[in-house]
Amino acid sequence: MSEVSSQVVAEPFSELVERLEREADEGFFHTAAQVCVDLAGERILDVAVGRTHMHEPFRTDTLSALYCTAKPLVAVAVLRLVADDELSLEDRLADVVPGLETPWIAQRTVEEVLAHTAGLHEVNTVLARILPPELRESWLQVSPPPTGWRFGIDRSYAEFGGWFLLGKVIEEIGEAPYADFVTRRVLEPYGIDPDDLVVRFDPAGFDRLESRISATFDLTLDRPVPLLAEVGQTTACEWNPAFGSYGTMGAMAQFYRGLLDDLAGAETVLPVDLTAEATRARLPLSDDVTLGRPAGFGLGFMTPLSSHHFGSSPSSAAFGHAGQGGTSLAMADPERDLVVAVLFNAGLDADTALSYRRVNLIDAIYRAVDELR
Repeated sequence: MSEVSSQVVAEPFSELVERLEREADEGFFHTAAQVCVDLAGERILDVAVGRTHMHEPFRTDTLSALYCTAKPLVAVAVLRLVADDELSLEDRLADVVPGLETPWIAQRTVEEVLAHTAGLHEVNTVLARILPPELRESWLQVSPPPTGWRFGIDRSYAEFGGWFLLGKVIEEIGEAPYADFVTRRVLEPYGIDPDDLVVRFDPAGFDRLESRISATFDLTLDRPVPLLAEVGQTTACEWNPAFGSYGTMGAMAQFYRGLLDDLAGAETVLPVDLTAEATRARLPLSDDVTLGRPAGFGLGFMTPLSSHHFGSSPSSAAFGHAGQGGTSLAMADPERDLVVAVLFNAGLDADTALSYRRVNLIDAIYRAVDELR
């Protein structure tokens, strides 16, 4: 049997944890998972089950690649610059990032990038990662949106291009490496240990924390394939604001708790009005060519979550983000004062990962929360 690490499990979650443990033992959907749930500021579930790619116990402090689940970290850092009047949502990229001379990119605003309406979605994420880092910006500049794209109106999820440029914005205006800025101006104010949410590894930090990192499995092929690049220094340390962070679900839950508290008036990182603006849907649902479905976004957040295969349990005010292959997600629901963060160590086909695994898990969590009320 798989081992369960040090944990917090409120009684209504016992059946769910047992199910996750059985699934980890079977290995069809994953071989390990972390789940963290915070209700009204109280951690009511914080559990890890299963084993790492090295067949060691998967723990609540095991670090995993978060992929796009970590996008809101960079988004909130950009919004912090806006809150400090160092940046405006109306600023054009050319006004803040030197050397952006390609007109269709140069004229885009910070708001358009955060809202995925800047037409930066044409760059294929896999190929972008294969390219040498010094060529990524050039490829972005020669990948314009389709003819007739209405900037600020038409929307499609930019997996790589938008956040690549937001990292540039942070480093130019924040006058620090984007990872340092996010850590200092977002994570630390929220009380998050940077060893539990690593925006970008440096070589020394990687050497110190390497033993805590576990690789994701690709279960869409004939046999499970561990994505071992994730546990290598080259990938972990690359400059990648779009999807280069590693973390635990406990740390991601703390990040979303900070956002909910800011929304309620704490203003630890962001003022109430800016938090509300970022976390509500900005346009009616429209077909998203990247995601292949009608989808909605705020400023760096997925919302409404019903348009992102989170099921019908979250309220219309809930917001969050999910990662590659349905491997991870983190979300907050203001109407329930609820935070949920989930990571599976395996990517599946879209139907299984999203329509089945994600929806069923979120529904089970909401049912357990309802039993506590």
